[in-house]
Order: sequence, then structure tokens, then C-alpha cells
Amino acid sequence: SSTAYLCTLQGQVVRTLSSGKKTGGDFLSASVSRMGTWLYCLAEDNSLYIFNCNDGKLEHIVSAHDKEPIGLAHHPHRNVVATYADDGTLKIWRP
Repeated sequence: SSTAYLCTLQGQVVRTLSSGKKTGGDFLSASVSRMGTWLYCLAEDNSLYIFNCNDGKLEHIVSAHDKEPIGLAHHPHRNVVATYADDGTLKIWRP
């Protein structure tokens, strides 16, 4: 789906975040920044979507990979995101 949900630990939806795409923009992987400010979503359209968790606004769309993306990870102590794709590429992002 091209929609992500921020929820409480009890499962109550706090905020709904969407890429706005009807087709071709389904999220494959997502990660929240260590301070909980940003949500990073890697989508099947090869883009990295960056949302502000406080207001739900889509802040940036970055063309992440040329080939099919697989996933992403956020460093636990630094503001660094890694994305990786089917062609073996690993990209490091400093948002």
C-alpha cells in the first residue's frame, strides 16, 4: 500500500501518511528516525519518501535507485539511512 500508519503501542492510529500515488507507489519498507521526527518509506517506484511524523506532511521524495529496491535501515544513533536494491547497490543517505 502507498499508505503508512503511525500507531500507539495499543494499536490506535495517530496519523495516516500517504505518497498520494494510486498505482506504482506501494511502500516496501519503512523506518522511523531515532528521535521519532521522520518516517522514511522506500517504495516500489524506486523512491524514498520522507514524512514529518509531527504533522504528517510529505517533506521530500528522493529518487533512490535505478533498479528494484528491497529495503532500508536507519542507524540507531546517527541521522543516517541506508537503502539497498536488487542490483546489489547500497546507498547511504544523510537526511
